[in-house]
Amino acid sequence: MKRPAFVKAPVKALGWPGLAGLAALVLAVIAVVLSQRWDAQAVKLQAEARELRAKARPAAAAASAPVSVQQWQASLPPSSSRQQRLADLLELSIRLDLVGARTEHRLSTSEGLERMRVTMPLTGNYAQLRRFIGAALAHDPALSLDAVKLRRVSPMATDVDAELQWSLHGRAAP
Repeated sequence: MKRPAFVKAPVKALGWPGLAGLAALVLAVIAVVLSQRWDAQAVKLQAEARELRAKARPAAAAASAPVSVQQWQASLPPSSSRQQRLADLLELSIRLDLVGARTEHRLSTSEGLERMRVTMPLTGNYAQLRRFIGAALAHDPALSLDAVKLRRVSPMATDVDAELQWSLHGRAAP
């Protein structure tokens, strides 16, 4: 295959090293043009980030506003709702088809607050347990998950034996 004359002359005049240098020069020009675009995009994104941070500051300040102990205590459910809250927790585990052996609970009160510690041994697959924990915490804002112990009987088993320790927090009866 013959090369056209307009290709032969530059190749002959520059040689292969010259052509490689010319290609590098063209690539450098392309990189400069692209970097200018990228810099413009970066400036635009930084401006958007500053705007979002400015919007988020008031919300974060409101969320982190100090709450007095009395306000926090007043927001807790009364002791009269304790049995219903416990029943809701147990019902939720049943609705999600988690098999439970026996549930133990102990009540303690101190300085106008009560805490019912609930120990729930359950068996189910990992996804069921995650759904249960998420649903329980979403359902009762005064519920906390204190400990989780997971054990798989064998590496091939799909079910997991779990022991969940919850605390139902509330206001003690006066």
